[in-house]
Amino acid sequence: MARGIKFFLLLMIAAATSRAGEKNVDFSHLSNDLSDQQKTGIVLPVVNEKYEYYEVCGRCEKDIQCELQQKCIKQNDGKKYDSVTNWKVKWDYGYSHTPQTCRADSFTVTVEIVYHLPKWVRTGDAPRPLVEKWDSYLEKLMTHEKGHRDKAVEAATELIRSVADLPAARTCAELDRAVHDLSRERMAKLLEEQQKYDAATNHGAAQGAVFP
Repeated sequence: MARGIKFFLLLMIAAATSRAGEKNVDFSHLSNDLSDQQKTGIVLPVVNEKYEYYEVCGRCEKDIQCELQQKCIKQNDGKKYDSVTNWKVKWDYGYSHTPQTCRADSFTVTVEIVYHLPKWVRTGDAPRPLVEKWDSYLEKLMTHEKGHRDKAVEAATELIRSVADLPAARTCAELDRAVHDLSRERMAKLLEEQQKYDAATNHGAAQGAVFP
């Protein structure tokens, strides 16, 4: 393998309603196409997830709502969200070449996901109905955020497939340009898909990610 090439692209997406941990992703919910890719020897992206929380307090719905409005996350668009998901897509490869051709060798992609979520600091005597309402809200909020995660993972997988399908380039510099163009095109498409997802779900509100 010749020298390695590394690129990364940082994207951010916000959900409408809107102790950190890290774990690997279970791919069983993704498209059946992934099993076909495994059969052809294409390596799936490595996905790491981290959870970060901001605390809210309150002993009733109104108090919790006020806390969410005060502490929720403000984005560059000037809007505020209860939760935000950030991801970073990185890819790395080397060269497999002859005097006449150059191909990508061992193309790998890593997706780093960070969820920013509210955490209710509840008291021991919190009313049961309020606890159930919060837990339901948080579950639906995560359903929306996982939808954003899935789109990023699927885009990374498609990028791997596209690079594997590239014909041999005449030079490694030409290969680099082709890979870079593919990655920019796929990430631009991903951003568009994320925006459509938010529009279709009203930033999670249509999925029930609203408190109370």
